[in-house]
Amino acid sequence: LPLETVAYENGLELTSAVEEGLFVNGNSVQLKQLTSILIDNAIRHSERGSAVALSLRRERSHAVLSVVNAGPPIPAEAQKQIFERFYRTDSARTGEGQNYGLGLAIAKEIVESHGGTIRAESNGRLTSFVISLPLYREKKEERHGGKRNRADLSQPE
Repeated sequence: LPLETVAYENGLELTSAVEEGLFVNGNSVQLKQLTSILIDNAIRHSERGSAVALSLRRERSHAVLSVVNAGPPIPAEAQKQIFERFYRTDSARTGEGQNYGLGLAIAKEIVESHGGTIRAESNGRLTSFVISLPLYREKKEERHGGKRNRADLSQPE
């Protein structure tokens, strides 16, 4: 909800398509932080008047989250480096705002700590960040009253 306000103030539309009932093993606070980082990044790098689109869907045994925005492309050689701490695709932008090049590195750490993958895709005017996380699988002992540690990605708290 707070990011919808930021998007609106920047002349952007924030859209979402979320498949319900997707669960992953993980830390719900970190997963919310991951989503916020990706949406905030998309808002900061979007062209005014465009949309930031978030989608969450099932692909085989994984939950796939993607955040897509229209804006300046990320050069092919930079698409893997952008997840490194303090990396910037344009050195002239390092003093812009109060961002220090840590968000995507933190996003990568969160994804990897949850057994997932993250990648950037940029072609023409569209840039996508795609996260794949293993879906929650109930262990035999959990079916019989054991403790569960899962996060429902489709339901906000």
